[in-house]
Amino acid sequence: MSLQPRPTRSEQRDQARAKARELREKRAKGDKRKRAITTTGVVLAIVLAVAGVSFAIFTFTTSSSQTGENSKKVPANVSDLGGVAIGKKLLPASDSEIKKSTRIVIYQDYQCPICKLFEDPNAAQIKTWVQSGQATVEYHPISFLDGHSLNNYSSRAANASLCVANSQPQKYFDVNTALYATQPEENTAGPTDSAIKDTLKSAGVLIDAEMNECIDQKRYSKFLENRTSEAFSQPAVTGTEVPTGTPYILVNGEVYDWGGVYADLINPGRFAQFFAANKN
Repeated sequence: MSLQPRPTRSEQRDQARAKARELREKRAKGDKRKRAITTTGVVLAIVLAVAGVSFAIFTFTTSSSQTGENSKKVPANVSDLGGVAIGKKLLPASDSEIKKSTRIVIYQDYQCPICKLFEDPNAAQIKTWVQSGQATVEYHPISFLDGHSLNNYSSRAANASLCVANSQPQKYFDVNTALYATQPEENTAGPTDSAIKDTLKSAGVLIDAEMNECIDQKRYSKFLENRTSEAFSQPAVTGTEVPTGTPYILVNGEVYDWGGVYADLINPGRFAQFFAANKN
């Protein structure tokens, strides 16, 4: 075995210096990498913070803007008091047509089960009277039964109906019937917005960009809130008394008083007699 010569003191000093230099270089590289990571982290945190603030500002601004805009939104083809008047061929009724015809006025809430009891058996004959020009029907969709729904079906359905009145009013009558056909039971979750759109589509509505935006943004929520408040604080259209609930039905200003007897409410013959007795 050969023996390695022991390094001289000078060589040992040089080796120690080289090792120290290597350690300093490694430490310097490590410190540089740490500074880079720290700097990147700080920059990223600042970017995220700014982005978060910007997003919050954007969200708040957008939300506030939409809320502000919705407070000013008024649907077309709807009266100041929220009535959607339908005449011959199920088209929006003109003022002259309304004056000449037998005028049916109905205050309703799409979550109201008693409204459905009236609507289901009577829709067909009302449609016949309106299409033939014997009558006009003026629907007043209001919303006060969100508390009887797990997902605010009352106001969402009413808003969707006004979206139809605004841009596709010729479909309103059939949409009105379709919304009652899919009415959820009280105190359950009603159809989602997507499902409401499907219901509208089944009634012939084109679900285009305008309709999607109107429903998704609850465009007429404030309009509905105001009309609902008015409905229970002033005499009904064509009537002399303030509605006390829904359905509230008038024919030429005469209230259809079914006296709480459901058999009368769901009997189309009974309403046909009332209509004939009060028609022009």
